Amino acid sequence: MSQEPLYRQILGSEFAALDEPVRRFHSLQGHHRLHGRCTVNGAEHAVGRFVCAMLGLPRRISDAEFQFDLEAEPDAEIWIRHFPTRTMRSRLERLGANRLRERLGPATLTFSLDTDGGCLSMRLQSIRVLGLPWPRRWFPEVWAFESGDRGRFCFDVGARLRALGSLVAYSGYLEIDVHGEPP
Repeated sequence: MSQEPLYRQILGSEFAALDEPVRRFHSLQGHHRLHGRCTVNGAEHAVGRFVCAMLGLPRRISDAEFQFDLEAEPDAEIWIRHFPTRTMRSRLERLGANRLRERLGPATLTFSLDTDGGCLSMRLQSIRVLGLPWPRRWFPEVWAFESGDRGRFCFDVGARLRALGSLVAYSGYLEIDVHGEPP
C-alpha cells in the first residue's frame, strides 16, 4: 500500500497541476483542525430538508466561522465539517485512478476527479443508499470545486434535485496551517 497522501494517489501526476493551497490541503497527513469561513444556502423544500437532516448537511448561514477536522491516512480520510448549524461527517477512500468514494450517512457516493487551471472538480458517478443502487434518473445535480486564492483553500459544493430544488450549497475557505492543530 502506498504511503502517499490519498489525493496524490488518486490524481497521480495531475496532482502537481493543482493550485498550491489545494496541494497543501490534500498533502496533510494525521490529525488537523482548520478554520475558515463559509456561507450555506439550505434546502428549498420540506423533502429536501429531511434529506439534509438524514445526511447531516448544513442549514442556511451567511459568512459564518467554520471549523474543519481532518484525519488523513494514506488509505482513507475522515472529514468533519463543523458548520454553526450542523456537523457533517464523511469518509473518503480511493477507488482507483481519478476515482473517489465518499460515505456520508446512509449514502455512498462515487466521484471522478478532474483538474483544470489549478482547480479540482468532482463529478458524481454513482450513488448507493443503504447499500442499494440509486437510479440515475433520480441523481441530484452535484458540484464540488476546490481552488486556491491568496494562500487559502477555497471550496464551492452543492447538490440540487431537479423536482425539489436545492438541497444544499456551501462555499468558503479554510486557512491552511501546515502544522495544523490537534482536534
